[in-house]
Amino acid sequence: MRLSLTPGWIDSWLLALALACSAVAQPAAVTVRVENPLAEARPDEVVAVSWAALRERLPGLAAGQVRVREAATGREMTVQVVDEDGDGAPDALLWLVHLWPEEVRHYAVEAAAPEQTPVARAYARHDEERDDVAWESDRIAFRAYGQGLWQASAYEPLVSNGIDVWPKRVRDLVLERWYALGHDAYHVDRGEGADFFSVGPSLGGGGTAVWHAGRMYPARNFAAYRILARGPIRAIVELVYEPWDAGGMTVSEVKRITIDAGQHLFRAESVYAAEGADSLSFVVGFVKRPEGVVGAMRREGDWAWLSTWGPVERKNGGHGHLGTAVLMPAARLAGVHETEDHYLAQARARSGEPAVHYVGAGWTASGDFDRVEDWWAYLDAFGRRLAAPLRITLLPSE
Repeated sequence: MRLSLTPGWIDSWLLALALACSAVAQPAAVTVRVENPLAEARPDEVVAVSWAALRERLPGLAAGQVRVREAATGREMTVQVVDEDGDGAPDALLWLVHLWPEEVRHYAVEAAAPEQTPVARAYARHDEERDDVAWESDRIAFRAYGQGLWQASAYEPLVSNGIDVWPKRVRDLVLERWYALGHDAYHVDRGEGADFFSVGPSLGGGGTAVWHAGRMYPARNFAAYRILARGPIRAIVELVYEPWDAGGMTVSEVKRITIDAGQHLFRAESVYAAEGADSLSFVVGFVKRPEGVVGAMRREGDWAWLSTWGPVERKNGGHGHLGTAVLMPAARLAGVHETEDHYLAQARARSGEPAVHYVGAGWTASGDFDRVEDWWAYLDAFGRRLAAPLRITLLPSE
């Protein structure tokens, strides 16, 4: 029997085949509902979704095979797969959103490779020469000192667990570029900002110390480190401090630092181990700078803050004013102290349990803050966002 194919029949068959192929080519997706419960905008907010929950619905999901699109527009979002515990397996999928007051948006997570190359807005690195660990967002940068600095012959053998602040007035990531300039060069502002901040043996801009009998007992330089994430959205570093004597009590600390794109504050999570004690008091401190610093605090709401504000040290082109701050749960804030050289926020931590606070800084030359009231308003808004996290829901499959 001979089959006769008419042109119309062929057209219909080809159309059906094309539709079938198109359906097969479309990647499976999970719809994620994201809601802003606040009556204020939330720029540069990170959405974090459990990788295990996504893999349960999308078995083909892999670190290089995941894409997120905004459902209403089809716009591809910048994503990051994070291994939070360093075991080599993904733990969370991140993407950045901007939400208007009380806005709800939907996003499609697909098991497909991204089509765009992300622009990094957060980063962390270790400097071999100095044994620094440094982290930054596109707004500001920080660093901490390792024990290798004691053996680096080109530098003073500084003993300090203080936090150094690198204010910048560009939206670029600068750590690689500034370290490449060399130690003397990145202390001079050439149009991008610089390391104007003097830490020395102090707590710098948000370091911690055990507080006992009205005295600080800080750790020495970190002994080991891990960089768990290098961006493009979130950078995570972990610092290990060897046991030290804190007024007759032996204490050790593991500190995890997380910084997100667009933010001036980073999350600090310290786990203390205190021999023979269930808990201890610790302080987060800010060194007083030579030209004068004013301290301020606010305890209203779920998150309290302690802040300093004052001129940037007038060296190497230093200019403008710098604010520093710590935010911690108001229920955990046990006191505020002013010593000869520090402002301190005191809290208690249980041995072996994470104690979380947020630390950061803002510079008038960055373009984000014109005066101290702008800095305080930023801290207030940050606290409200912490108290009312995004509501994230994985919707049922249709």
